[in-house]
Amino acid sequence: MTSDAELLASRISNATLAVHDVLTIYLGEKLGFYDDLARHGPSTPSELGARTGTHERYVREWLEQQAAAEILGCVDPAAPASERRFFLPPGAAEVLTERDSLLWSVARPRSLVALAQKLPALLEAFRSGEGIPEGTDDARTAQADLGRAAFLRFLAADWIPRIADVDARLREEPPARVLDVGCGAGWASIALAKGYPLVRVDGLDLDPVALEAARVNSEEHGVGTRTAFHAVDAASPGLPGGYDLVLAFESLHDMPRPVEALGAMRRLASPAGTVLVIEEKSGEAFSIPATANDRLNYGWSVLTCLPSAMNGPGAAGTGTLLRRGTLERYAHEAGFSSIEDAGVPHEAWTFWRMRP
Repeated sequence: MTSDAELLASRISNATLAVHDVLTIYLGEKLGFYDDLARHGPSTPSELGARTGTHERYVREWLEQQAAAEILGCVDPAAPASERRFFLPPGAAEVLTERDSLLWSVARPRSLVALAQKLPALLEAFRSGEGIPEGTDDARTAQADLGRAAFLRFLAADWIPRIADVDARLREEPPARVLDVGCGAGWASIALAKGYPLVRVDGLDLDPVALEAARVNSEEHGVGTRTAFHAVDAASPGLPGGYDLVLAFESLHDMPRPVEALGAMRRLASPAGTVLVIEEKSGEAFSIPATANDRLNYGWSVLTCLPSAMNGPGAAGTGTLLRRGTLERYAHEAGFSSIEDAGVPHEAWTFWRMRP
């Protein structure tokens, strides 16, 4: 019989292999290896190195590791090392290079590397109890890329249409006004502007680099005249309010003062408007064994979301697992009379509708 110690040791061994895949995929994306192989086909280490400006010996080791892990293919494994030709199999090409595919996944390794970049600061945060501000380039771009394809494909075509009265208002004259709180690189704002040709969308975020990316993205998608992005806190008294839809995608649990943020969202919505808060799907209570979603979200919470939510005086320290009971308490403290699941089916998120 396998002992508990042996099972855990085996789990760590398998996890180590997975981490090697994550880190080497990160290298392949950042160095442009996958995109180059997709363009040029089977290549030797020296050919790939010459085209990407990288050293042949490092490239050869990376190619062999990727083939050994069955991520890449090799035309001629028995050939001399310098003559072996490596290629992207069709399935791998979609996952590693086709950015508009829902299966495109290289942002995931980038997001995990961003977590590792925080570890020295996280060690200190555990000791001090302070928070860690966001801001690394890998974290910023990974967060944007993880939701991009789904937002563009489903937000206006499937998710919002399931909330019939909201969908109807976004299609009507006079043009509806939408506020995207914690908009990041703007993909939810852009998706709404593309899918609902009458709406005007304002995006709020405190990261000026992300906001500049949002402006560029909106211009590239042809909705720059109907979107505007602002480096403003939602609680700013200067915001005009009167929005038909106020939404926050996966951002409330990161906010140090979520009740204040929800109160601002309630004030910014028009009397007939809707507030939607989209958060990670989680169990209603702590349990062992945990669901796969809860396990994943606890990892995110320890490594990045809780440190974000611990910033500043009076921080709530929510963390990724914003369970229904906690969200209901926040909503009621912010002045909402009710909160309900809006009925949008999604394997990872719950769409919460709040009413004054």
